[in-house]
Parts: sequence; C-alpha cells; structure tokens
Amino acid sequence: MATSGQFQALKVPADQLDGTLKVDVIDPGALPVTVVRGGDDWKIVVSWEITGELVDWLTGKWNVQVVADRLGGGESTHPAAPVVVPFTPGAGAYATTIAMRNQLAAGTYDLVVNLTSTTAAGTAGNLGGFVALNKIMVQ
Repeated sequence: MATSGQFQALKVPADQLDGTLKVDVIDPGALPVTVVRGGDDWKIVVSWEITGELVDWLTGKWNVQVVADRLGGGESTHPAAPVVVPFTPGAGAYATTIAMRNQLAAGTYDLVVNLTSTTAAGTAGNLGGFVALNKIMVQ
C-alpha cells in the first residue's frame, strides 16, 4: 500500500498547478512490505504527478533522495545515490525506482523520500515534497 506525502507547488491556484506524491517499499516478490531482508532485491518505488495548466511550461529536473534514520541512535544517512529525472514537456506523471539491496545494515529505520526540483538554469526549484515511511525493518 502506497504511502502518500506532502507536495509543494508554486503559490498558484490548484487548477494551475498541483501535485501528489506516493512511495512504496517493495520486496523481491513485487509486494509492498514493511520488513525486508537487506541482501534481497528490495526497492523503493516513487511516483508523483503534477496537474494543471502550467505543466506544459515547466522545465528542469526532479531529484529523488532517500534519507534513513536508524532508530535507537545514529546519524541520518543517504543509503542510495540521488536519482535525477528530467521534466518531460506536457507530461505530468513520473516514477522512479531506487534499488536498496545491501544499502542498510540490519535494524529498524524511519525512511524519508525527498523530491526536489532544479530549474533549467540549475537553481533550486519551488516544486517538491516528501514522504515519511515510518518503521521499516531490515533483517
């Protein structure tokens, strides 16, 4: 079952620009889970959609990053490399998969998936959001 998060768009009416963001942790059998085996081919599937009249005008790139906080102490880590997804003119639906095999030691984690944007000029964009995935256990 996908977990929804917060999406931030430009300060315009929702019919001009709005968005949704969802994340699933998927096991090798393609099932959503909250417990995974670290050495298995588990992954994080991120999907988002932007809607409204301004979609055709957007240019730049999306940036997707996972942040892992191990319960019981420890620092936040970025277990996988960020994924860059170019904006597609006229398209509003996007998705990417982040492979997590052997990325985290055994333990229980709060995972956050951050979605940010970069403009065509390379500066930080105003579109993005996050999804907090609470209590993912890695065995």
